[in-house]
Amino acid sequence: MAAAESEHLDRVRDRFTRTAEAFAQFALTVRSDEAERLAALSAPRSDARVLDLACGPGTFTRPVALRARFVVGVDLTPAMLDQARQASARAGLANVAFACADANALPFGDSAVDLALCAYSLHHFLHPARTVRELCRVVRRGGKVAVVDLIVPQGADAEAHTGIERARDSSHANSLGRSELFSLLDVAGLRVVAEEVGERVRRFDDWLRVVGSPPGSPAYAAARRLMEASLTGDTAGFHPRFVPAAAGAAPAQMELEFVQTSLFVVAEKR
Repeated sequence: MAAAESEHLDRVRDRFTRTAEAFAQFALTVRSDEAERLAALSAPRSDARVLDLACGPGTFTRPVALRARFVVGVDLTPAMLDQARQASARAGLANVAFACADANALPFGDSAVDLALCAYSLHHFLHPARTVRELCRVVRRGGKVAVVDLIVPQGADAEAHTGIERARDSSHANSLGRSELFSLLDVAGLRVVAEEVGERVRRFDDWLRVVGSPPGSPAYAAARRLMEASLTGDTAGFHPRFVPAAAGAAPAQMELEFVQTSLFVVAEKR
């Protein structure tokens, strides 16, 4: 493994170890509707064997486990897997298992699963094409790969968009556009059969809190400067704006709000 890739994996592991509890609280609640949406879109059979790659706290594992025979969640960070095991135990799921592994060298044979999920994780990989190929490898012919991830909205400056994400979180590698994601799937041997766009309004301070960067931290200051710089012309595609602060704040206080765009895609292995 190249030194740059090893260093990046260390950044990913460190980020999600430090923020495991806060991220799990966010993902298991705020993203629960998106997890249901991806499970419904991918529509696994009741006898399906499913892989949830970069499963985090198991947000997307649960709704699929309620529809399929068996789900294995894989993640790079042990602290995240601990959160996933706790969440699955609370939900009473008996058909799930979790393992620590590198997404680029999955411990599964060819055609081992019927469905492979990858939710909000491709942007953390330095080489997403390789990850998509690995997902395709472990899925049987006629099986499906289901992906949801943050994307650069059409017409936005991809460099500016990714720059804000990286300033917030150094484990963020690259943000893809719709055409880039579709190209990765096509080259890997996958045919898109369903897609949906999702948007979520976020408050800037809460977005930074999830990664452990409160006001006053260097990451907060850097990301805030870039987000505010994108206000004119919405260059980064986040649609930022100032809105009244939440209840309990000073009457004249304003907060920065923005929109994250996601793409849900299901592709069939040719």
